[in-house]
Amino acid sequence: MKHAITILIMLLVLKLSAQSQINVTIIGTAHSFKKEYQPLQSFNEVQSFIKELSPDMICIEAIPTYDTASLKEIWPNTMRKADQLRDTLENITSDSEQVIVGAQYYSAYDFWNAYYHWFQAKQTEDSLRYFSKYFKDQSSSEFGLMVFPAAQKLGITHLYGIDFRDGEDEFMAANNKVLKKLFFSFKWKPLRVYLKTQKQYKKAEKAGELIEFINGAAFQDSFSALIDDLPKRLPKLEEAKFVKAYWHHRNEVMAERIIQTAQANDAQNVLLTVGSAHVTHIKQFLEKEGHQVTTYGQILNIKNQ
Repeated sequence: MKHAITILIMLLVLKLSAQSQINVTIIGTAHSFKKEYQPLQSFNEVQSFIKELSPDMICIEAIPTYDTASLKEIWPNTMRKADQLRDTLENITSDSEQVIVGAQYYSAYDFWNAYYHWFQAKQTEDSLRYFSKYFKDQSSSEFGLMVFPAAQKLGITHLYGIDFRDGEDEFMAANNKVLKKLFFSFKWKPLRVYLKTQKQYKKAEKAGELIEFINGAAFQDSFSALIDDLPKRLPKLEEAKFVKAYWHHRNEVMAERIIQTAQANDAQNVLLTVGSAHVTHIKQFLEKEGHQVTTYGQILNIKNQ
């Protein structure tokens, strides 16, 4: 009897553990794609992959509405526009429900869900009034080229922002100081690695292989290594320590928000689209917390075998 109870408890623990584990698939992206090279890139393949994956939810690199500190730091002018729109929300009429839903999202500071619904809206004369004043063009971003079309095909109505940007101004100031210090103190190796990576990036874009390049472990890991190596390269510069600490903190917060959002929505199969430079650290944190992570780069490697 005692052994039976022990086995029952063990099975219960294993079941609860399986239920709490989240399967996260990460697609690394650029935030802008040059229009002249867009027809060459594998955007359709990414859309097809997302459709086949059929995630329970899609998390994106956008600031959630509850993070007002980040919103105020990054989007103060957009927030003012949202406040103006909110004052006229009751008077909005449109033959497209997506226009109205988008306006409601926008007025609540949920800008990328607003853009998503406006992306789906019928381009009528009535809707174009809102597009011209509030809509941020997504035709060259990862959203307009991959995320929005795929989510629309899946019938997904809401995207979940998980970004964290509070303290971004201080981070950018410290980052600029680090770059200057690296240059004037002749710390050439990290600069050479950075410049080499940028050259490879441009070459891949021209060849129509940018998605594949930025999802490769070599690109993602080299950027992470550059950040992690800064305090060793510049041991006396406090800004170098701050840049590394802030970068890790931002990625950790994003990972925590993925977990919290998935658990709150009872989602086990999650897709994350995020700037490629974030992939390595977010993956490490999620795995440390016991979750299963697969990168798009790993998927491509399996397909190419």
